[in-house]
Amino acid sequence: MSEKLYSVLFTFILTTVFVLCLAGINALASGTIERNERLEFQRSLIYVFQLWEGADSPPDEEVQKLYSSRIKEVEGAQTVYVVEKDGTREFAFAVQSAGLWGTITALVAVDESGSRITGIDFVSHSETPGLGGRIDEESFKEQFRGELISSDPSARVAVVSGQDTGSRDDSKVDAITGATRTSESIQVLLNKAVNTVFPVVLEVAD
Repeated sequence: MSEKLYSVLFTFILTTVFVLCLAGINALASGTIERNERLEFQRSLIYVFQLWEGADSPPDEEVQKLYSSRIKEVEGAQTVYVVEKDGTREFAFAVQSAGLWGTITALVAVDESGSRITGIDFVSHSETPGLGGRIDEESFKEQFRGELISSDPSARVAVVSGQDTGSRDDSKVDAITGATRTSESIQVLLNKAVNTVFPVVLEVAD
């Protein structure tokens, strides 16, 4: 009986010590975690706005410099990020949609007229690595740059299956082979962005 009690007490004490250690480490690192998350979000904004011309991702110092000097943050019903280019503005905003395994959160940039998508980046998702997770690949994301937003409100942007043959209609991008559900989710997300969120963005930005 005493041996069983000893085992229970030892396990309880050991578990308590580990929990306290992990809590302490998390408390100490929380500031660093928040800083890194903020930097990664700013890096995504720089990507969708095409503010960095280097082949590699910009270093942290350049991210902070570009964000503070080029990007204006406007708070409202929808947080809007604004950049001026050649006398016109581009707006970026976060949009969420259900994916295969969880929520997909994207930053979508649209020109001031709301006629074209100027950039997209996926800041968080739980899609299957090697399949739906390929939405992080530049070859997929770059398809959306300059893509026309259709005048048809029911299907503003279409993600279609098959390979790009060079004859694909404007307002359509190639889906990820083998990731039908994820591709459909991206289409829903983009149509939500231009049909529902963008009108709110215009009100906030103006």
